[in-house]
Order: sequence, then structure tokens, then C-alpha cells
Amino acid sequence: MIHVIIAVHNRLNLTLNCLDSLRRQKKCEKLNIIVIDDGSTDGTSQYLKKNYPSITILKGNGFLFSAGCFQLGIEYILKISKSNDWVLLVSNDSELSPNAISELVHLSKSKNRKILAGALAVSLKDKKTIIRSGTIVQSWFFNKTKHIYEDLRIDQINNRESIKVDFIPGRCLLHPIEMFEQVGNYDSEIFKHYGNDEEFAIRAKKNGYLSYLCPLSITYVMPNKEIVTAKLSVKFFCHTFFSERSSVNLVDKFKLTMKIVPLYAKISFFFIAVGKSLYYFLKNISRK
Repeated sequence: MIHVIIAVHNRLNLTLNCLDSLRRQKKCEKLNIIVIDDGSTDGTSQYLKKNYPSITILKGNGFLFSAGCFQLGIEYILKISKSNDWVLLVSNDSELSPNAISELVHLSKSKNRKILAGALAVSLKDKKTIIRSGTIVQSWFFNKTKHIYEDLRIDQINNRESIKVDFIPGRCLLHPIEMFEQVGNYDSEIFKHYGNDEEFAIRAKKNGYLSYLCPLSITYVMPNKEIVTAKLSVKFFCHTFFSERSSVNLVDKFKLTMKIVPLYAKISFFFIAVGKSLYYFLKNISRK
């Protein structure tokens, strides 16, 4: 059994497209779909209950964010799962290729179920542009990372072999059920939205579970709309550096540094992270 967790906050139309792509999966084990409706106001739960009665719906209060949704779903699954089951995290703005899940399962089995296996994320708009799907840390001290296939199109990839990475996002991410006994659940108290997947991957690695990107498994994802130009203002400043919904939140950067970065590199890693956040802020200030 593959237990699929989909975190949702509104955007019903995207959720329905995601569910349709799950229905079209080939050579796939039985799916048990759990939707975590974190405070949707667009009638998501009501629609799904009426039209998808086999789906389990768990309700949030609107403040679970991604890690809280993952944690809630995994806690539920652990109560009903059997040995050799799987947990698949899927973002609701994703549409999976027909063999996306079967390729992830095949890769994990080939590694004796001792890995996190993630799909290659491609833009849903053109179905060609690769979105960051896996990250390799080249230097902790200099906060230097390599994003796999960055700035490439999918037709430019000749070698589709799996790639070992340090971090892999939860857009379409497969976990063997037994790993949670050793690794624990996602940390929703410290990393509510951003940073939870990086922290979990490092914790998993310490417990013998490496992370792999599977280019044969594709998930088509809506491009990130977070990066927008705005006029210089206190509101934009606070959102950029302190909002839970900002990927360059300095509080999250500090917590992540303290949790996963080796001791010798903590200071340099964090201050370089601050510099990157500042660059992001200045880059996105409107010059009008």
C-alpha cells in the first residue's frame, strides 16, 4: 500500500488535477489518499467528500503549514499501516507523470528501501523547464550548493540514472514506512513551512537513509510565484525576512543552521545565508 499525503489550502482546481494524475498511475500499488485540508475556504473538503468518498480528509486550522500537514498525515498513517507500506508526499500543485510512483518504488527497492526517493520537478506551464529537484552541498563553510539540472530543459538530460543528493523537496517524495521508527516524524514545531525537508533529509542520513533524485519519475509543478517585484516598504521587508511563507526567512535560516550545519561552518554558513536573503530582497524591489 502507498499512502499519499496531499497538503491543501484552497486551490481546489489544482488539487483535482493532482488527484486525476494519481488516478492515471501505471504499474502502481494500491493508493490510499489522505488530503490534509489546512483551513481551506473554497469548499475543498465538501467537494472531495461528495465526489471522492474513498479519500480520507484530515482537517487543520489553517496554521499547520507544510510540516504540520506532513506530521499530521504521517501520524494517522502509522496507526493503520502495515510493514512494507510506503508514504508519498505530493504537493497539490503537482501533476504526476503516469510512471512517477512506480519509478520511485523501483528505485527505493533497488536500494533496499534505505532511501528517500524524489521525483524530478518540471514546470507545469511548458513541461520542459526543470525546477530545482535536488541539492548537493559542495561546501558547508561557504554555503555553496549545486542544484541538479538547474537552468536545463528536460530534453537536455541524456543520463536518467538516479543521483544521490543532500536535500530533496517534498513535491513528490517517497518514504518507506519503517524509516519513521528510526528517523521520527517531520519537525513542525521548529520548521513549520521552509526548512523541514532539509532538516528531515539530514536526520534521515544520520540514521542510514540517503536521499536520491529519480529523473525517470517526473512531477509537473506550478512555478513558484513567490518571487515578485514590490515597492520598498516595511511590509515587504517584514515579509521577506520574517514571514513563515518566505523562503528567505532569517529566523528559519538561523534555526536550520543551528540544527543541520556542522559546528565548524555554522557562523560562516549563516552570515552567507543572510547575504543571500539580502540579495533576494534588493533584487525584488521595484525600481519604478
